[in-house]
Parts: sequence; C-alpha cells; structure tokens
Amino acid sequence: MAAKRLKNPKAIDMECLMCTNEGALSKDPGMIEMLAAYFKTIGLREKTEDEMAQDWRDAGVQVVIMSQTHKLFGFNEFEQIQERHSYIGQLKKDYPDVVLGFWLGIPIPDFGIWKALKETERCIKDLGSFGMFITGMYGIPANDKMWWPFYDLCQDAGVPVKISVGATAGGAGQGGGQFGGLGIRLSTERPIPNIDDVAAAFPNLTIIGHHYPFPWVDEMTAVMIHKNNVYCEVHGWRPKYFHDNFRRELNTRIKNKIMFGSDYPFFPYNTLFEDWEASNYKPEVLQNVYLNTARKVLGLTK
Repeated sequence: MAAKRLKNPKAIDMECLMCTNEGALSKDPGMIEMLAAYFKTIGLREKTEDEMAQDWRDAGVQVVIMSQTHKLFGFNEFEQIQERHSYIGQLKKDYPDVVLGFWLGIPIPDFGIWKALKETERCIKDLGSFGMFITGMYGIPANDKMWWPFYDLCQDAGVPVKISVGATAGGAGQGGGQFGGLGIRLSTERPIPNIDDVAAAFPNLTIIGHHYPFPWVDEMTAVMIHKNNVYCEVHGWRPKYFHDNFRRELNTRIKNKIMFGSDYPFFPYNTLFEDWEASNYKPEVLQNVYLNTARKVLGLTK
C-alpha cells in the first residue's frame, strides 16, 4: 500500500538531519555517539528512506535537510560532498510531500572558491537547494570576504543563506588531544559583527541564523530588529529553556522572525511541539514560527 501523502503540514522544519545509511549525519560513528550523548538521545537508530519520510508525515512536518558535509563528519573528498548533495536532491524528488529542499555545504578552504561556486550553482539550479550553509567549523567567520561570491550567487538566485550562530553541539565538551572543542572557535558564531556585517553588505540577501543563539540571544535579537533581511531558526534547544528576554521579544518585536527547527532525529517532534505550545505564545506567533515565516523566507505558497 502506498504511503499517505502529507497535505496540511503542522510545521516546516528548517533544520533536519537524516538517519539513513547513506544520509547519516557523520561517516564517523564516534561523532554520532558524541552528539547523541550531548543531546541525551535515546533510541537513535538507522532507518530506511521510507521510514524516515514516514516519521516526518507522522509528525506533520515538511523538512529542509542539512547536508552536513564537513571534514569533522568524515567528508574528506569533493566527490563525497557531491554525492551527498545528489542524494538529498533525489530525496526531494522521491518524497516531494515532505522534503522541500536542503542547505548545501562545502568546506571551501579545502577545495577552492571556483570549484565550490560551481557546486553551489549545481545544487541550487539542478537539485532544489534553498541556499548555502556557512559554519564556524571552517574557522573562517561569515563576514570574511572569501564568502562574498557565494552571497552574490545566492542573492542573484533569490535563495537564502544559513549562517551558524551561537554555541554549537559540534565539539562541545571535547577536551584533550590537539584541539579543545575540536578546534571550533565560538567567536566565529557571534552575530555581531559576523551576521550583521553580511546583512549590511547584502541587503537583498535573506539570512537565516542557524541555532538558538545562546549566549548571544540579545545580540541576535538586535540584529533581527535592525536588519529586515535577517531571521533565525532555533533548533538545538528545547523551547522550555529559552531565555525570558527571548520569549518576550518573540511575542512582540520578532514575532515574524523566528522559525521552527528540530535537529531530527536528535529531538523528538512531539516533545518540541509540547514545549512550544506550553510556553504562552500568542496563537498567531506560533503559526508564524511553525509555518508562515518559513513560507515567506523560502518563497513558498500554501
């Protein structure tokens, strides 16, 4: 029997990972175990593509998948990155009711700007990517001029970019060896100046902050208020632990700026929805968080 298609989503998940053999978060099982321990995840297991898509249907979500193509996750060859992007592009074709697209990622310092630009263009034009993910894991902040050609490309293509902001789970608590925290420097995750500089230089580029922006919650709020082209999805934290200032601003000045993100499969959808709906947000704010703002940012219609 064919699976039922999702017709009326409850939410758009702006930060979704994969749990299939081909789409596993990391080619290094140790990294998956580290993250599972960090998030205190129980029952994380490999699924088929059909099972994964059914998880999303059961939760009532459409997803934008994070490609996670970084050396820390075992992607050491450019062909591996291309294969990962093509795999997600095929998921979009095979499960169009739940897979809306993906965030592409290329560790540019390892492969060069020209090669990375060509792959970025391929992902956007041929595979259904919404845009590029910029992460501090590369050790180069988002406001470095190295990224300018990619912002130009995404701005011209009318797709957003996603820029990591706030403390990341990658490398958290990892001491000893050659690098603490796997060498990731949190200064590259700070919204001012990193995201603010990009938003000022590219006013027609839609920018999405990636993570709940702890410890710079107020800074990121200020950037979203000041820059019309800046938004944030808030995966990585359960909503019950959001800070009071953020809760207050979400009900008022940034009610059109925040989007739902899960970090599936590390956070159960029912737990996140329960948290959101127990937090005394106005109904129209929840509707914005779940659907309306993402549809606007991604250029979608109902």
